[in-house]
Amino acid sequence: MAGNKGRGRAAYTFNIEAVGFSRGEKLPDVVLKPPPLFPDTDYKPVPLKTGEGEDYMLALKQESRETMKRMPYFIETPEGKQ
Repeated sequence: MAGNKGRGRAAYTFNIEAVGFSRGEKLPDVVLKPPPLFPDTDYKPVPLKTGEGEDYMLALKQESRETMKRMPYFIETPEGKQ
């Protein structure tokens, strides 16, 4: 029969020194407020490139997307009723 099945000493011990605290040291305070919904944006996004080359690539992308939708293999997902 196996001994120590759920009684007595714990099977696994937790070493608090491995986390970075020593015995008797005060643990950090508990934060009781929720985190902010959106973090501060210190960095602004880079503006999009504009020009003839970018406009050409956008037109190609839109044309290929429309071509794919017109193909007989394109399967549309049915919209769910609300």
